[in-house]
Amino acid sequence: MELDGDLGEAVSEGVRRATRDGYLRASVCDPLTRKNTGDNAPAVVHLTHVPGERLSISVLPKGCGSENMSRVFMLPPSKGREGILDAVVEAVRTAWANPCPPGIIGVGIGGTVEKAALMAKQALLRPVGEHSRRDDVRELEEELLSRINCLGMGPLGLGGNTCVLSVAAEVHPCHIASLPVAVNLQCHAARRAVAELGPGGWRHLTASEGPGIERPAVSFSGFRRVVLPLSKEVLASLKAGEWLLLSGPLLTARDQTHRLLAQMIREGRRLPVDLRGQLIYYVGPSPAPPGMAVGSAGPTTSYRMDAFTPLLLERGVAATMGKGQRGDEVRKAMLDHGAVYLATLGGAGAFLSRRIKSCQPVAFEELGPEALFQMEVEEFPAVVINDLDGNDYYDMVRKRAG
Repeated sequence: MELDGDLGEAVSEGVRRATRDGYLRASVCDPLTRKNTGDNAPAVVHLTHVPGERLSISVLPKGCGSENMSRVFMLPPSKGREGILDAVVEAVRTAWANPCPPGIIGVGIGGTVEKAALMAKQALLRPVGEHSRRDDVRELEEELLSRINCLGMGPLGLGGNTCVLSVAAEVHPCHIASLPVAVNLQCHAARRAVAELGPGGWRHLTASEGPGIERPAVSFSGFRRVVLPLSKEVLASLKAGEWLLLSGPLLTARDQTHRLLAQMIREGRRLPVDLRGQLIYYVGPSPAPPGMAVGSAGPTTSYRMDAFTPLLLERGVAATMGKGQRGDEVRKAMLDHGAVYLATLGGAGAFLSRRIKSCQPVAFEELGPEALFQMEVEEFPAVVINDLDGNDYYDMVRKRAG
């Protein structure tokens, strides 16, 4: 079978069409200017030549809450098997809630630095629960699964014994003086698909999910209903670990909006919105399909906003909401300014979008999904992570887990 043209460009064109026709968020930008390409292209494509007359295409879209938690360890050979185990467990422990656990852990062992990193990502394409055919690698995967699930991290880092769903490892011979180990974390959504083109046409092999999957009813029993904006009395009453249903207006802001707001504050310029008493949700909403106020609108990882958060708290922001833990400077600033931090459901953007009744741009529309929006939410689920007493729920979970 012969293929004419540029395969990489063909994939990128498919990504452009999927972004346009599938209401996908434009999430790709230049690494230096941070200017959005607007269509998620060009795609990152890895090509491998294999014998035969078939073309297999594997797709693995990932959010950067998990992708940013990737790690590469260049261990000395003396570390051996135990060193590999320690490195992988430490990578997961350090990531904690950021990659939306429980997820899948891809591990690449051997090769070179880039080979190990690619193997770790390729391992995520393996069906959940399928182990390596090599006995020693399978035993390593099983031990890693057991050790990680003993961390007590649980779903979304909120406690429990299900920290990961599967561990998949790939190995390749390496130099006698080296032991590369790469770890790639995948969130619980685990989106992936594989298709094959052969003499008989296209054949679909696997996907993240198929028809007939039952979606259980959602219960909010025990949640506290809270009206936005948050009054000082309500703020003072919130306790770490308490589950809330939020209703009312909030603002959204991601990395670039934070950068611009901070720049305006430092330059003494008037802000496009009054930040006093506001809740800022760290989200970049996807385009709205017909009949919806907004597309997928799940939280992004909060630590990326840490550099700007103290400055916004000084301007009166009462609460922030995203996923994952905040840094020490932000936690101190929250105590100093009487603010709280909430987390919502990572990897559940489609579900959360149904709790959003309106979404209108307020400023910086040129930033696309990173613009400043005002949303109206109704019974939007969230959990209190940091309260006004200085409690941090993630730390509380860690202490309970030992």
